[in-house]
Order: sequence, then structure tokens, then C-alpha cells
Amino acid sequence: MPFQVDTVYVWVTALDEAVGWYKQFGIEPGPRFGAWQTMLLDGETHFALHEGHRAEGPSTGAVAFRVDDLDHEIERLARLEIRPVDKEVTDTGVARFITFQDVDGNDVQLLER
Repeated sequence: MPFQVDTVYVWVTALDEAVGWYKQFGIEPGPRFGAWQTMLLDGETHFALHEGHRAEGPSTGAVAFRVDDLDHEIERLARLEIRPVDKEVTDTGVARFITFQDVDGNDVQLLER
């Protein structure tokens, strides 16, 4: 049976603070269900924030959001004082991407194909 990604979620310690960061990043919130906050994306994959305790330490994964113009998004976020943790854009020849970290240290990438 082939699988499809339905929902990607990240753990956050303070839901309202995380929602504010992702709004500034450019992703609007959708409906909230208790400790779950859905975020609005274009496409079939869902993204959500889940408030609660997670293991301490570095992020164990990353969510990558596809954008049409990576350089434009980097400049837009810089004006909002959201800086990437990568020193430069990585170019694999197939895609270009850069990594940011949200308020809980989760890796958040922007990727241009």
C-alpha cells in the first residue's frame, strides 16, 4: 500500500507564542482543537502545532515548506528579524534550501525546487 503524508506536526511548549512566530514566518493559523493548532497551507498535506512536553535536546526532524522564490522569502524574514541558522543557502542541484528554528528550536526549512 502506498503511503501519503497527511499531517506533519511539531511539539511546542507555548502554543500562542509558537502561533505568533509561525504567523510572522508567513503561515496563518486555522482551527484550534485543545492542545492542537492547525496551520493553513496550500495543498493536501496538513501542518499543525502540538503543545506539550517533548524530550529536551536538538530537534529530531525538520519540516520543509516549498516556496517559489527562496531569496525573496529570506529577505522578507530578515526584515522581520527572523534569521536562518544556516550560514548560506544549500544548493543540491535539485533544490535550494535554508534552515530556520522556531521558538522551541524546531528546524523549519524553506525549499525552492
